[in-house]
Amino acid sequence: MADLRVFSYLPNPRLYKATIAARYSGATVEIFGGPMGELQNWLWDYDSRELTDGDRETLAAFARQAKTGFDGALYKTDAFLTAHPFGAVPAGFAEGGGVGFFESNSIMRAAARLGPNGGCLLGDGPMEQTRIDSFLDRALVFARDSQRYMLGGRTAMTPPLYAEMETALASWLGGLENALSSNSCLVGDRITLADISFACEVSSFSNEVNLGAVLDEAGLPPLLPQLADHPAVCRHLARLAREPRFSEDLADYFARLPLG
Repeated sequence: MADLRVFSYLPNPRLYKATIAARYSGATVEIFGGPMGELQNWLWDYDSRELTDGDRETLAAFARQAKTGFDGALYKTDAFLTAHPFGAVPAGFAEGGGVGFFESNSIMRAAARLGPNGGCLLGDGPMEQTRIDSFLDRALVFARDSQRYMLGGRTAMTPPLYAEMETALASWLGGLENALSSNSCLVGDRITLADISFACEVSSFSNEVNLGAVLDEAGLPPLLPQLADHPAVCRHLARLAREPRFSEDLADYFARLPLG
């Protein structure tokens, strides 16, 4: 049995926080899922699987109205909702499904803690660990803004939505630039969970390329090129792009970034 099992839409840079952390920690991770538009054809459970026509009838009691990012009904078992009370993905499980972890940064922490070598990612002592947590919390604020931008802009981009994202991106990158002006990594001089989360959130934001048509129609330039205005951030991303434990999942996303 793997240390950690994760059910998610694929590909998903936020899911890769856990797989990258596991390569450092030595934890074993199993991944289940499919493209985002196809998860309505899956049973959401520890033992997740693609649904058959017969399943839709026998499992009708598990059909739940989809929420943000999905359409129609989603088949979520009672056990899934016990482990994952918010009913979202990525959804992490341990102990044969008896324990659920939700939110990508928490699933990443589990991947670090469940491996024999994960201490190197977690920080030395309570102060450094809390410093790492501060970056993780701030990354989730950015992730929420990014999700609103990506989902809200799928059909039309409004000036207020664009302006909010531009402000959020500048604030997040500005803070990271400050942090990297005195350290080679976000917390000290070695890679921690803060760096993994950062790289995966930037990779997720690179999906802005899918908004090209709606941005053109609104007469607005893409925001991703603004990354180039933050040289320390770009240098750090270029370093992480050379790390095999990152590039195995993120190479295609790094290729989109203006790293110079």
